[in-house]
Amino acid sequence: MICIIVLGHGHFASGIQYAINQIIGEQENIAFIDFPESKSPAQLKDEILTTLEQCEHRDGVLFCSDILGGSPFRTASLISQQLPISEVITGTNLQMLIECSMEKDGLTFAELVELAIHSGKQGILKLSDELLHHRNHTTQDNGI
Repeated sequence: MICIIVLGHGHFASGIQYAINQIIGEQENIAFIDFPESKSPAQLKDEILTTLEQCEHRDGVLFCSDILGGSPFRTASLISQQLPISEVITGTNLQMLIECSMEKDGLTFAELVELAIHSGKQGILKLSDELLHHRNHTTQDNGI
C-alpha cells in the first residue's frame, strides 16, 4: 500500500481532512498532520515518524505539503531521504487529494505522483477562461 501524509501550517491538514471526509468519506492510509504555532519542527518530525510507524507504506509514501520551503515541507523532505520510496509535493489542494485518495490503491507509486501533480494543476483555473472556451466550442460545433 501507499501511504499519503498531508502536512501544513495551522490547521491546513485537518481542514482538508474534514473536507475530504464530507465529500468522499473517511479514507484509509492517509494521515493529516497540522503544524500550528505551538508545535516545534522537532515535534512535527516526531509526529511524522510516529505516523510512518502506524501506516502501511511498503509501496511508498507521498508527502503532500502546503507551501514550498515551510517547516512541514522541509521536515518531510529530510524524512523522505531515509525512505526507500517517497516523494514530497508542495502546493497541495483539495482536488489533488480527492483524486489521489480515490485512485491510490489502483496505481503504482509513480502513477500516483503524476496524478497528484496533474490533478492539482487541473483544479486551478479561471472561470472566464472556461466560459470562453465553452462558447468557442459551442460556436464551432454549430458551424458559425
